[in-house]
Amino acid sequence: MMRFEHKHYWTMIAAGIIAHAFIILLVHDGSHKAITQTVFDRFIMNLGTAVVFLPFYAEFFRKYHLTHHANTNNDVDPLWPPFKKKIFERNRWLYIVCSFVPFLFTFFLLLQGGEKRKSIRMPKVKINNIILSTILSTILYIWINPPLLFVLGTIYFLNFVAVLRHWCEHIGDRPEKESNTYWFPLGMGIGNHEAHHHHPHFSWFTMMIGLIYRKKDTNPVKAFYGIAFDKDMVHYNEVGK
Repeated sequence: MMRFEHKHYWTMIAAGIIAHAFIILLVHDGSHKAITQTVFDRFIMNLGTAVVFLPFYAEFFRKYHLTHHANTNNDVDPLWPPFKKKIFERNRWLYIVCSFVPFLFTFFLLLQGGEKRKSIRMPKVKINNIILSTILSTILYIWINPPLLFVLGTIYFLNFVAVLRHWCEHIGDRPEKESNTYWFPLGMGIGNHEAHHHHPHFSWFTMMIGLIYRKKDTNPVKAFYGIAFDKDMVHYNEVGK
């Protein structure tokens, strides 16, 4: 932030990458109870998003991420809803542009709901946690008083990095797969994604050690090139199995 105030605007990119790693450590692992393996993990993940001024994020992330794990790549997977799939199949570049608008697909997901999704059991969102997280975020924002552009820029690049990571996880030219194993900068072990889907309660550190010994399927450059220019690249789905 101090560098940004001296007109080093590239620091928003660095901040987005670091914030992404921070969210993997606290929010992602907290959702799976992979930190303390107790209910305290839910408090930790909400604290994590409060610190990066995203107080609503943790509870909704937990709800949809755990639903994704229970319904990976099928027609009720919240990370691959029908409207998102249609855009991907009809216009790849429109899909890319929409993906890089922070929370755009999440907004439509919340708006649509989906009849099929209503029929499955999803984790509950705790409003009390959102309220407490919002209060903490507000106090921190007033106390630190960061430049608004720095906060918004960090959130934008955080989303940018998260989108690239998702493409590495679930997009490739082998539709029979469920997910990929890949290298990612400051990925904190999440690149060991096939193992993560089979053992979601393993911590990021365990996943990171395992990643060293696994063959990598893809990387961010390959994933982006495939999405943009290779029609054989598909989002993995149950139909291909």
